[in-house]
Amino acid sequence: MDKLCLRSYIKTRLLLGLTATQIHDELTIAYGQSVVSYRTVARWVERFSNEQWSLEDNPRSDRPITAITQQNIDAVNDLIYISHGSVYTILKEHLGLTKITSRWVPHKLTEEQRQRRVDICTKNLQKLEGGTWRLCDIITGDETWVAKNEGPPTVVKRQQFEKKTMFVIFFMTNGPLLIHELPSGTSINAVYYRDQCLKKLVKNLRKKRPSSTTNGIKLHHDNAQPHTNNIIFDFLQEKKINVMPHPPYSPDLAPSDFWLFDYLKRDLDQYPDDTSLAKAITKTLKSTPINEYQKTFQKWIERMKLCIEHHGDYFEHLL
Repeated sequence: MDKLCLRSYIKTRLLLGLTATQIHDELTIAYGQSVVSYRTVARWVERFSNEQWSLEDNPRSDRPITAITQQNIDAVNDLIYISHGSVYTILKEHLGLTKITSRWVPHKLTEEQRQRRVDICTKNLQKLEGGTWRLCDIITGDETWVAKNEGPPTVVKRQQFEKKTMFVIFFMTNGPLLIHELPSGTSINAVYYRDQCLKKLVKNLRKKRPSSTTNGIKLHHDNAQPHTNNIIFDFLQEKKINVMPHPPYSPDLAPSDFWLFDYLKRDLDQYPDDTSLAKAITKTLKSTPINEYQKTFQKWIERMKLCIEHHGDYFEHLL
C-alpha cells in the first residue's frame, strides 16, 4: 500500500474518532499483518493530533543518505572497547532504556503503547478464559543467541568477542516442538523463517498430533520483521494456523523471554563446538519436566492480568 495513501487513511479514521489501536486493527484485517507496524500508526496519529496535517515526512536537513559513513565507522570502532558497565550506563541513563526480562525496551512506555498492551492482553484472556482458545493449542517461541561458554560468569571469564550461535526454539504446554540451530553467518529473513523454521515446526506438529495437526493451533511470536512479512502470513493461512497477537515492547509477556531463555542458559556449561552446544540445548529442553512448561503457560495468564491491572505498565518489579 502506498505510504501516502496509508497516511491519508490514518488521518481520515482519526478525524472520525478512531484510536491508533482501532486503525491498526482495520489495516491489518484489510491488508495483512505486514502492511504497517502499530508503532508507525501511533506515530502518525500523534502527529495529526498535534495538528501537523502534512502527509509528507519532515525534511531531514544535513542527514547523510547512508548511515555507513567514516564518522560512524570510527564511532563503532571506539565502542568495541567499552566495558559492559559503561554500555549498561549508556543504555539506561542516556538512551532511556530499561531491561525487562532479557531484552532492552523503552524505559517509559507511551500512553498508546500501554493501551496496546492492555487491549491485546484483554482480547487474549477473553478467548482463553471463555474457552475459544486452549493453552494446549498454543505454540510460542523466538530466536536467541547462545554462547559456547554460557555458564556462570564467576566460573569462567568470557572472551570479549566470544562467538555465539543463534537458535530458534518453539514450545507448547507439553514440551519443545522445534529446536533449530542457524548455520554460522546466516541471518533470518521471511523466506528462511518460513522454510527452515515454520515448515519444520508444522512437520513436528504432525508427528505430535497426527489426528488434528494444525486444527485450532495458535502461533505466538513477536513482531520482528521476518515474523510479520506477507510470506509468513500467507503460509500460516495456508496451514490454517492463527497468530496470537503480541504487543510491541513486551518481553514480559513472551514465555521465551520471561522464562525459557534464562532457564536454558543458566544450566549450560562450556562446549567446544556448535554441535555439542546444540546437543546440550536439546537435552536440557527435552529433559525439562512437562509441568515446568505447563506452569509457564499459567504464569503467562497471570502476567496478562497483571498487565491489565497496571494499565499496561511494566510489572516485573512486582514479581
